[in-house]
Amino acid sequence: MAQAPPERREMSNKISVRITEGVFIAGPVLGLIVAAVVSLALWGTINFAFGGKANFGNVFAVIYYAWLPAIVKVLLGVAVIYAGMAPESFNVKNYAPTNLGAFIVPVDTNKALYWLATSLDIVTIWTLVLLSIGVATVAGVKRSSGYIAVFSWWVIIVLFSMGIAAARG
Repeated sequence: MAQAPPERREMSNKISVRITEGVFIAGPVLGLIVAAVVSLALWGTINFAFGGKANFGNVFAVIYYAWLPAIVKVLLGVAVIYAGMAPESFNVKNYAPTNLGAFIVPVDTNKALYWLATSLDIVTIWTLVLLSIGVATVAGVKRSSGYIAVFSWWVIIVLFSMGIAAARG
């Protein structure tokens, strides 16, 4: 980019700014959409498969409360950056060392295995436990039902994502 003509660099900078603005604007809306889809799946699962009596709004609220530990992961990522991590070794998809994937080199590892390693994340498991307890509580079912519902969906998503990663090579 340093050898590109000034007009091309200026156009590239404008495009980068627009993309960044778009990501920041779309982020909250995308978060709401993801939360709504996850809520719908868990609401249906806990009510129909386990005989719960939860309503959609309560499950939606539980999801946002259960996602709060993600703040810890972001703070750990910031601490890693400010601790002096080499910029070339920073991985934006795995920025905090809270999972097994943070300790293996993504380029040298099978993509599906790397995805599995990054899925085994302590913050994600913490979130899933909170989500399980919350969904079971608002549905009025046993906690084991909440654990089964939440962790079953998580396993399905991880296996599906591993399959996509394996297909991409």
